[in-house]
Amino acid sequence: MTATLQFFEDTPIDDAPSPAEQPQPIDAPVKRPRVVVLASVNGGVGRSTLATALGSGLQRLGRAVTVLELDPQNALYLHFDLPQGTPGLGRASLCNQPWDQLAQPGFCGCQVVVFGETDMQQQEDLQRWLKQDPEWLAQHLSRLGLREQHTVIIDTPAGNNVYLHQALHVADTVVVLALADAASLGTLEQMQRLLAPYLARPSAPRCLVLVNQLDEGSAFSLDMLDLFRQRLGEGGVEVIHRDPQISEALAFGEDPLDNEAASLACDDIHGLCQLLDGPPGAA
Repeated sequence: MTATLQFFEDTPIDDAPSPAEQPQPIDAPVKRPRVVVLASVNGGVGRSTLATALGSGLQRLGRAVTVLELDPQNALYLHFDLPQGTPGLGRASLCNQPWDQLAQPGFCGCQVVVFGETDMQQQEDLQRWLKQDPEWLAQHLSRLGLREQHTVIIDTPAGNNVYLHQALHVADTVVVLALADAASLGTLEQMQRLLAPYLARPSAPRCLVLVNQLDEGSAFSLDMLDLFRQRLGEGGVEVIHRDPQISEALAFGEDPLDNEAASLACDDIHGLCQLLDGPPGAA
C-alpha cells in the first residue's frame, strides 16, 4: 500500500547540506525507464540486499531491470558475486566516460552497474560535481537508452546526501526502508522532511514505507510495527519478514529468490515486486 506521509513541525536535520549546496527539487519530465529509489536515514537496514532481490524479482515479472549503485561504499558487487575491482560509475563519471559499458550480468538476467572503487579524493570531487549539477543522474540515465519496459533500482547511501537527492530528482517510486526498532521509528520524521519537497511536486513520486527483516517471534518487533502503523495510518506500511536463507544465499553469491523451499520473506519480496510493477499511482 502507498503510505500517506504525515508532516510534522519543522525540526533541524543535522547532516543536511546548506541551501547553497543542496540541489533544489525541479519538476522533471516523466522519466523512462521507471525508477525505484531505495532510501533510509539509518544504515544496516538491508537496502543493498533488497536491491539485489528486487532485481531478480522484477526481472521474473518480465521487466528488464538495471540495479544501479549510488553508494561509494561499493558493496553491491559482493551481493551479485562480481569480481572485486569491477569498473563502476564513480571513476567513469570523473573521466567523462559513458555508463553503457559498465553493466554487468546479475541474477535472473538483470543488469548491475556498481559504484566501483574510488579513493577519498575522487569521492570528494564527485560529490562536489553532483552538488553543482542536479541533472547529473538524469542525463546519464537518458544516455543508457533504456526503454519504457525497463526498471532501474537505485541503491543510495544512508542519510541525507547528494546521491540521494540526485536519485530523488528522477524517482517514480521511493521505498523508505526501516527496521522494527526505536532507532528507525525515531528517524521517520527526518525522512519525511527530507522527502517533503519532492512529494510536493506535481509529478511527485509515490512513497512506500517498508519495515524490513521483521521478526514475528519478537513481541518488541511486533509492538514497534504497530507504532509504525499508528504513525503512518492503517495499511501504510509494507513488511518483509526476517529470513536467514536470503542472507546465506547472498553470502554464497546465489540468487536469493532461487530457493524452492517455502519462505515468507520471498513471498513478501514477490508481493513488493508486483506492487512496484503496477501503475505508478497504484496504492
